[in-house]
Amino acid sequence: MSELETVLEDLRVHEGVEHLLLLGRDGLLIHHSGGDGVDTETVAALAPGLASAGAALGDAAGRGEFSTAVLEWEAGVGVLASVSSDTLLAILLHPGVGFAPLLRSIRERRADIAAIAG
Repeated sequence: MSELETVLEDLRVHEGVEHLLLLGRDGLLIHHSGGDGVDTETVAALAPGLASAGAALGDAAGRGEFSTAVLEWEAGVGVLASVSSDTLLAILLHPGVGFAPLLRSIRERRADIAAIAG
């Protein structure tokens, strides 16, 4: 297992995590961990637009740079985190699962992922 996979696996083992995607801000998938049932290429392609919208909202609201967004849908939760100026992390979770520990882990491991992913 590569160093990147080891760091990402630390996030993947959180309760309720179904899919973990590391992607470039250009929308290209770098790494995926999880089963079937998700169009990973489309998720990777759409996520940068959400990050851009979050950044614009943060600017307009005077809140600084985009860091993390949480989305809730009927069938689950999504977390989108900025890892670096070039990289995003998207995590899809089962519905009804507490994700505060996952958010803490993302904050703690963000610099490690950025350093390894380049």
